[in-house]
Amino acid sequence: MCASRRQFLRALGVGGVALTGLTALASVRAQEADADLRLTELRDGLLLLTGAGCNVVARKAADGLLLIDSGAPDRAAALKRFIEAELGPAPISLLFNTHWHLDHTGGNETLASPETAIVAHENTRLWMTTKFFVDWENRRYLPRPPAAHPNKTFFSHEPQPLEIDFAGKTVAYGHLREAHTDGDLYVRFPEANVIVAGGAVTAARYPVLDYITGGWMGGLEDVTRQLIEMSDAETLIVPEAGPPQRRADLEAQLEMVATVRERIEEMALKGHGIDEMIAAKITEDFDRRFGGDAALFIANAYHGMWQGRLRGTVA
Repeated sequence: MCASRRQFLRALGVGGVALTGLTALASVRAQEADADLRLTELRDGLLLLTGAGCNVVARKAADGLLLIDSGAPDRAAALKRFIEAELGPAPISLLFNTHWHLDHTGGNETLASPETAIVAHENTRLWMTTKFFVDWENRRYLPRPPAAHPNKTFFSHEPQPLEIDFAGKTVAYGHLREAHTDGDLYVRFPEANVIVAGGAVTAARYPVLDYITGGWMGGLEDVTRQLIEMSDAETLIVPEAGPPQRRADLEAQLEMVATVRERIEEMALKGHGIDEMIAAKITEDFDRRFGGDAALFIANAYHGMWQGRLRGTVA
């Protein structure tokens, strides 16, 4: 009986140590995740949160928070803790999704409450509520849980820009048609001269043209012109990740996209395929500035241009 009790108590002791160790390990991992997050001020009370899987922009009001994008799923818990620690426990009353990709919407269900207005283009909501396969990622996507779905959507034919008042400031937003995806949107803060552009603008890497969900080279070219028209030399343009860009950076993106598109069309008309385009290094003069995966950029641009032709949108 005594031996049995000692064994039982020893087992409890071992179990207690193991549980304490697991709890400590979870705490360390949470601290490491939180340590990757950074908060910097853009302008006029607008804040940029980095380390969440994408750029997240926030504005605080007396009774709630505005967020643009919610980061990746594996960063959502850390982002929620970080926001509460840095900005207080105010609820997120307004959340914009710049497009459907998980690194931009993966925290929706963690950060949003039933009262949160989740604003997105209708195409973004549709992609988030269906099952589909993205071949260039070799990945199948399943419908997101209802709590993650945008609940305040708009359509391409609606007047643009649309406007919302938040904390006494104008927030304008509208569609960026068929660029990174077919549901891209921008969010513009006129008083601060800041535009948040999601995946339609990149910093130091080639844009991703998700042709499976409607992105393509011609759309990105048009959208880049659209963003240039609504900006000036002092405008801060927040890309999907990385530091804020300027109008000069948009002009460089436009030159790159228009030039590479022309080269792809020229080679395709001569019967050349993707491998030959990559071998010909058709992006070589832009690689130093944009970096990243030039081969993927070329391949997706090529596929997207055929998709655009099927939609009747290629000139």
